[in-house]
Amino acid sequence: MNELLIGKIEKIREILNDDPLSLTFAEIVKGTSEEHFTENDNSILKDYYFITNNYKILNGGVITVYGQRKIDEIQFYVEDMLKFDGEWICIGRIEKYPLFINKVDGNVTCLFGDPLDQDYVLESYGDFNNFLLKYFLGEQYGDIGLKFVESGGIISSIGSKDDEWYKVLEEHHLL
Repeated sequence: MNELLIGKIEKIREILNDDPLSLTFAEIVKGTSEEHFTENDNSILKDYYFITNNYKILNGGVITVYGQRKIDEIQFYVEDMLKFDGEWICIGRIEKYPLFINKVDGNVTCLFGDPLDQDYVLESYGDFNNFLLKYFLGEQYGDIGLKFVESGGIISSIGSKDDEWYKVLEEHHLL
């Protein structure tokens, strides 16, 4: 497991715990359960399972990654991914769009678009560590807002460099 990643998550968790107003745009909750979920020693997903076994939720701005307790409740989104190659686990969301991890290659992908029109755009973010370091906790978080505009979603500062989450990361030199 990447020590830099764990260090950044813990640092931002402490910052958020000290600011009660942060609940409006972010929440990181450490897991308290002794129960751990695993995927038969799948080395590709070991970092994903490590994080989601140790945190109930990683929520920053428009990105939410759920811990293992919540994962079963959101697997209905996988049906939308059946037409795309691979086996998928829904792990959270970006704004209202489902976020997936591919069981075969470990890449994190978001399915942007309108389910009624069946008009989807897939956006891939690399492996789980890359996604957390560069998008959830990094400078590329600002790039996410561009996909909202392209997919016909909201047009505002959400998911951009003007977003409150990005500002906190920048203010505390975490980018």
